[in-house]
Amino acid sequence: MVGVSDSCFLRARRPVSTRSRSERAQGKAWASMDTMTKSRLFRLWLVLGSAFMVLLIIVYWDNMGPAHFNLHTALSRPHALKPFPSPNSASGDVFTSSLEILESFVREKQGPLLSKRVEQPSLPASSKPVLGNLEESVRGYDWSSHAAQQSADPDARQAERRSVLRGFCANDSFVFPTKERSFDDIPNYELNHLIVDDRHGVIYCYVPKVACTNWKRVMIVLSQSLSDQGTPYRDPLDIPREYVHNSSTHLTFNKFWRRYGKFSRHLMKIKLKKYTKFLFVRDPFVRLISAFRSKFELENEEFYQKFAVPMLKRYSNHTSLPASVSEAFSTGLRLSFATFIQYLLDPHTEQLAPFNEHWRQVHRLCHPCQIDYDFVGKLETLDQDAAQLLRLLKVDKLLQFPPSYRNRTASSWEEGWFAKIPLAWRQQLYKLYEADFVLFGYPKPENLLRD
Repeated sequence: MVGVSDSCFLRARRPVSTRSRSERAQGKAWASMDTMTKSRLFRLWLVLGSAFMVLLIIVYWDNMGPAHFNLHTALSRPHALKPFPSPNSASGDVFTSSLEILESFVREKQGPLLSKRVEQPSLPASSKPVLGNLEESVRGYDWSSHAAQQSADPDARQAERRSVLRGFCANDSFVFPTKERSFDDIPNYELNHLIVDDRHGVIYCYVPKVACTNWKRVMIVLSQSLSDQGTPYRDPLDIPREYVHNSSTHLTFNKFWRRYGKFSRHLMKIKLKKYTKFLFVRDPFVRLISAFRSKFELENEEFYQKFAVPMLKRYSNHTSLPASVSEAFSTGLRLSFATFIQYLLDPHTEQLAPFNEHWRQVHRLCHPCQIDYDFVGKLETLDQDAAQLLRLLKVDKLLQFPPSYRNRTASSWEEGWFAKIPLAWRQQLYKLYEADFVLFGYPKPENLLRD
């Protein structure tokens, strides 16, 4: 009986034991799921915390001002016109560590591209360019020193230029294409003329045919972006011309997207807000004459093939043209100024591609109604304006602007150059460049716009 009872008892207990094992297995499964859930929550909180930290850094940056956020160099020193917290101060230490976190975050998100530094080639020492008589005449170089024209109050003159510019940008009755768009509406490829020097907090918008070669040289010296056998250039005139116009030499706004991705526009706005921004301009019609002389009166193979040949075929009924610019010049075939103006006025021209930078309007190159420039220089007063700007930037002890560019393509030449241009064309051309005349305070050339 006892054996039977024990057997029955064991049989009765088996289901209980089976349920117990099942419950234990289920409990382990729940525990495992709980661990995984906690792990996922931890990772989620880590991501959210990192994002919040980045947001705090960005807000802190907005409040504290610009530090050098070029991932390839050290933290920049604040620029001269507006003092910012020193990197050695307590706030500077916090800011430096915040930048390191942000740099690490950007590197992780953007991949190995940011960690690679593009080394500049070692360049031979150079001196002033050696120019032939024709090139000297056309380019207008003059390496002798000239006394700057004296002005009673250069600060007042500068204030007036900026006031005129801001006034017409705010004037609803003065309208031109692209005026009303915001900075965010400007595509990246239109920001390629804004050169950034993070070392001194300077942004320069270069305008071709307005002493931009020498101003680019100055920016290279300031930013130390180019070296001669490992030593950064100190004299702007020592920098070879062929490297001055090499796009890889300069850090420009249109390169930000490649470096900083989704942070690029925000960084641009910070630098525009905090850095000193300047440009140099010139009488629009005189600039056109200068561009024509430089690109079509000299043997320029690139401009001959890309521009002169199509113009001659389209407007001068040439069907068979010399294969090279030297052959064309040797036969006396030259592009006329009238054909060049016809090309500019043809609506078909910009349907194919935007104007070349040498004759594109300044307001399309530098966006003066979207960017609040701190200094507006003019080629007509280059010596004085350059000296004033370098003093304001507090870099006049570091370098001098290269010897004066003598303006041989002078305003007095306009009547001669436009004498054979039909009146209707001159009036249309003024409309095409009217915004540059008005925004930068150049008088309307009435003598060219009437019989």
